[in-house]
Amino acid sequence: MLKKVEKIEVFNQIVIWYHKHIIHFMFFFIITGLPILSDKFKFLAYIFGIPVSFLGNINTSAEILSVGIQVARIFHRVTALFFILTTIPFVIVMLKDIKSWHIWPEKWGIKAIFNGIGDLYKTYIKFEHPEIGKYNMGQKLFAWFIIVAMIMMTISGWILAFRDSYSESMWQWARGVHAIFFVFIIFFLIIHIYIGTHPLNRCGLKAIFRTGEADLEHLKEKHPRWYKKLMK
Repeated sequence: MLKKVEKIEVFNQIVIWYHKHIIHFMFFFIITGLPILSDKFKFLAYIFGIPVSFLGNINTSAEILSVGIQVARIFHRVTALFFILTTIPFVIVMLKDIKSWHIWPEKWGIKAIFNGIGDLYKTYIKFEHPEIGKYNMGQKLFAWFIIVAMIMMTISGWILAFRDSYSESMWQWARGVHAIFFVFIIFFLIIHIYIGTHPLNRCGLKAIFRTGEADLEHLKEKHPRWYKKLMK
């Protein structure tokens, strides 16, 4: 029956909805987290502190910076709350189809790892179309990294938000974990944005932000293994 249609759903509406909101959350996480993470981004704290300075008797740069950090921390925690409230229904829906997730390894072993690395080289260096499924090894690893990172950020963020309920060694550990994963997330997001917006991935970009669909011919060319499974 698939042969009679030209398009097929590659991302359902819940995935599209969540992906769009993740972008909003990441934006606020980054601009509010950077001034908390490092003094090199204290200009962001000033931006947050200046509007508040007009409301109170705050005049010196040190006071504006201090207030700005507090405002950034409040916005950071509010964003985290909305992120959790958005993630819970998404996870519930996705867990129902956990066996059909495309981020599971299709093959195991050393040979599969080297084949996956070779597929990445062919895809992103030689711009060829190797025999891959819906996602290549790099995309699967990125998905698992995001899952682990979000879990660790949530746990460490909870400890930091309620640090009075935990020992100093515990919240110091949480602060280190939070900072490390924050930096890694920014790094991998830059790579993800570059690859995702590359002209070669225009069809996937349109699918994740608009239609949720892709041409069967596109899948046949760039995701031959997945295409063969669909045709069965």
